[in-house]
Amino acid sequence: MTRFLYHGGVPGLRRGDVITPRATGDTAHLVDGCPTCEARRAGVPLAGDDLDPSMVYVTTDREYARLYAAGYPRGALYRVDVDGDLDVRSPDPVPSWAVPSARVVAVLDALVILSPSDLRRMVRRYAIGATA
Repeated sequence: MTRFLYHGGVPGLRRGDVITPRATGDTAHLVDGCPTCEARRAGVPLAGDDLDPSMVYVTTDREYARLYAAGYPRGALYRVDVDGDLDVRSPDPVPSWAVPSARVVAVLDALVILSPSDLRRMVRRYAIGATA
């Protein structure tokens, strides 16, 4: 059985576009209301945080990717193929990997918007910020 990989983030990409790491200092990907994201935005180090800004992050959990897409202004959800080896993200609450880049296979949702209650539910579901 083939597992799809998803990426939630920057809007406006099309099939075939390559997703590359964010520019240094770009915080547009951080989700408002997420304690871990708020700490990263403030530059506060987190125990066990292995975020590598030189990598792109993908997951097999479509909803987890949607959460990150919703953190961008007008963020989008993509199904992707990866370029390079998968580097396991052990601290994440769901299966996810860091990769050098990824290619958009399909745009699944060009505009991901979560209601405040959906955001709270997802933050609880994924225990985001539990170690912050």
